[in-house]
Amino acid sequence: MSDSTDLRPVPDDRQPPRPTSPAMAVGTFFSFVLFFAGLALFAVSFDIGHAGAWTMAGGIVAIGLAFAIPTTILPAVEER
Repeated sequence: MSDSTDLRPVPDDRQPPRPTSPAMAVGTFFSFVLFFAGLALFAVSFDIGHAGAWTMAGGIVAIGLAFAIPTTILPAVEER
């Protein structure tokens, strides 16, 4: 007596949908702003002279934060 309906559990390999919130939109906006600000600091750092090292370091920090906000900071804040 085989039935056409199979009631075995099916493993769910899909990830649950990420919650959309205003914090995600604001975080994405600031990530883009920080990324482009970091690129601008890189471009300016070659023409400044002695302050070039500081603007280069600022560009590195800005781009690092641009990638850290959506990948580590916002998910950690949303889980709280």
